[in-house]
Amino acid sequence: LVIQISGYHIQRTIGTGGMATVYLAVQASLEREVELKVMNPSLAADPNFSRRFLQEARTLASLSHPNIVAVYDVGVTEGQLNYFSMQLLPRGDFAHRIREGIAESEIARVLRGVGAALGFAHKRGFVHRDVSPANVLFDANDHPILTDFGIARAVARSSRLTSGGMSVGTSHYMSPEQARGGEVDARSDIYSLGATLYELATLAPIFEARTEIQLLEKVQRKEPVHPHKQNRS
Repeated sequence: LVIQISGYHIQRTIGTGGMATVYLAVQASLEREVELKVMNPSLAADPNFSRRFLQEARTLASLSHPNIVAVYDVGVTEGQLNYFSMQLLPRGDFAHRIREGIAESEIARVLRGVGAALGFAHKRGFVHRDVSPANVLFDANDHPILTDFGIARAVARSSRLTSGGMSVGTSHYMSPEQARGGEVDARSDIYSLGATLYELATLAPIFEARTEIQLLEKVQRKEPVHPHKQNRS
């Protein structure tokens, strides 16, 4: 599928997901490279996904912070697909850096940046709800940038994950109340950041399981097991 968006010259695909595809593009009016996030055509007929997609753009636009990805423009294509353009983040994600090996000083620098971004969002009433290494990317100056506010929500309006009580987020970093599909606040994001730090310190996630359901059950019901104690009888 060839996407045409007025005012942008699309260069190539950067990444794809269940909800959207992200393209590298040039914004013609300013001659700058941007990332274009375009909702997947299979979801265009579902008004709930359209609202969620546009809500991400509105949330990001209201959160101007050096460690939160900036939104430049939002619109609808001729094919009725929602899109928004945002800051280019060309230096990969934190998950990749963790796999490659990372110094303690770099860990501290990245977590300080993410913590500052979350603190800013929380003061304005927003909970991210999907804090994970894959959602921390780096700009051209190597500053850590928190991205993917697709399931963020203003606590003042509603903090339930979905209308059906289903959990949404990245399971390995999800707080117990979030895994239950319950109401969450800023503490849930802090838990997720702590789960990331735990993995960095121990080189293993807090919980592991063979299936997604088993993992969510562990998150809800069990205490973390320290790696050095796993082999004790």
